[in-house]
Amino acid sequence: MSERFAIFITKAPYDSRNPETALQFCIAAVENGHTVEQVFFYSAAIHTASKLLLPNSDELNQREAWKHFSTQYKVPLYVCSTAATRRGLVSDDDMLDVNNYDPMFSAVGMIEYFAALRDPKLIGVQF
Repeated sequence: MSERFAIFITKAPYDSRNPETALQFCIAAVENGHTVEQVFFYSAAIHTASKLLLPNSDELNQREAWKHFSTQYKVPLYVCSTAATRRGLVSDDDMLDVNNYDPMFSAVGMIEYFAALRDPKLIGVQF
């Protein structure tokens, strides 16, 4: 039986293993015939979408890994816009002279995640 998932990530990309574990879960899910409908980055996890985040050469570049996953499996990557602006991650929509969002990530409200969860066949998984 094929399952459908909505992923919710709350931890910063280099402060814990949660985002990396979430990525491994997503890859395993789709490779085993399941569907990941969306990945939602909330709280400190929004830093995954920052173009300014530069990991050490011996660390997984999580932004690039998530972008590759999104492209390969056609899964949207959402970032909570309120959590992002609160933490200095800004897009062109914020009408500032800077934009440090990676364009593969979309700034959305939390309603995007919770609206998806209204589908009783969709399983929400938090990392």
